Amino acid sequence: MMASAVHRHSVVSSRRGGARLGSRARAPRAAKRASVARAAFEVGEGPRLPRSPREQAKQAAEAVARAAASGKKFFSIEFSLPLIGATDLDDWPGGVRQQYQAVAPMVGEFLKRVGGDDNADVKQQVIDDSDAVVVLKTPAAKAMVFLTAETLPELKKLAAAEEKTGGTLAIVNSQIMNGEGSNLISDLGIGPWKKKNEDFLATFEQAYWISEQRIQGETIRLLKSYPYPWSLYVLTDMNANDTEPKFIQTFDEKPSYKELEAILMKREGSVAAMSIIDRVKREATFNATSVSQKPNNQSMDEGDF
Repeated sequence: MMASAVHRHSVVSSRRGGARLGSRARAPRAAKRASVARAAFEVGEGPRLPRSPREQAKQAAEAVARAAASGKKFFSIEFSLPLIGATDLDDWPGGVRQQYQAVAPMVGEFLKRVGGDDNADVKQQVIDDSDAVVVLKTPAAKAMVFLTAETLPELKKLAAAEEKTGGTLAIVNSQIMNGEGSNLISDLGIGPWKKKNEDFLATFEQAYWISEQRIQGETIRLLKSYPYPWSLYVLTDMNANDTEPKFIQTFDEKPSYKELEAILMKREGSVAAMSIIDRVKREATFNATSVSQKPNNQSMDEGDF
């Protein structure tokens, strides 16, 4: 099963009051691009769920290329990490440092593809060893992995430098929380400091996102690849490795947990629509089956569908 690092949601900046003329002029063009992308997706021309970590990296690089062609400068990427070193009881016994070992080859592959050089040397610069915040870079592109609020000043320095050189800069699997979910306190501070940090992070276009989570007993996967809409897939079988994901619908914006939950509960034959007792029994069976299975430790080229 595709297993992600602790997924953190990308920061969504609040818009400034009183849009300028330029922003109003851009809005129709953006809406038109979104409409064209949605139409392409619906006839099968958009991206489909990746089947391996390497394919994630390939899709992310393609999404960044499309975003860059439309004038975007900075990018945000969310990968779903392959399990490495998992045990029967813990997918990540080594914590965030082990997760870094899983994501680093994917980011390296992504950077090589962005620069168009399969033989490029990928260098690492450790920013915060305790949280595994690392900048990986090739001559053509840079990516900061596991960004935290404490390392935000370092990202700002990188962005200022890349702004001058025109290089590609991405953040990968950001760990910053801005009041999402159960975390009511933002990592970005309060008042004007929070707004300034939000505005800065909003310059990073969400070019690619692939995640998996369980909602009300169902396993779902969410995919975003610029400029195509967010797409929702459901795996209704007990074992996500043995079933084909079913496409459900697309979204213009990233759907919230509550939105996804409502969709699942309305879907005919949905596990989420079962009674609480039936769902608890099914979840107990799922947990027992998961514990009895050997950990699915993957390589870059192995799939999980």
